[in-house]
Amino acid sequence: MSDHIQMQPPDYHRCLDTVFASPVACRELLQRLSEMTEHDTHSRWSPWLGQVPPPHGSRVAEQIPIAVRLAMLQADYDSCREILDLNVRDLAAVVGVHPMQMSYVELIASVRRILEDQRNRILELEADRPGSR
Repeated sequence: MSDHIQMQPPDYHRCLDTVFASPVACRELLQRLSEMTEHDTHSRWSPWLGQVPPPHGSRVAEQIPIAVRLAMLQADYDSCREILDLNVRDLAAVVGVHPMQMSYVELIASVRRILEDQRNRILELEADRPGSR
């Protein structure tokens, strides 16, 4: 067992201030707190056993300042945008064009055409194979 000392109130509130400084960490914490039930806070495995638990439940997000919620949404958007940009670069590489030369939809359509052409070519080669008739 580790020698970790469980934080006592208001120590975990200072910890929350640190978490709120990071929109990504804040989003993760809010998701966990919103899923936490009253039973979870009183279970013998609860990190809050014998303490006043932090705000939790479905309405926990309403207690977070608007500026923090806005920063969380921006972090979500930035994360999704990064994934989309990576996908565009990968699809552009498959098609053989520069990433900004075609839209995301055009890249997807081009990749679908490439795959369809490959499937048709495979069917042609299998049909022309000796002994397949």
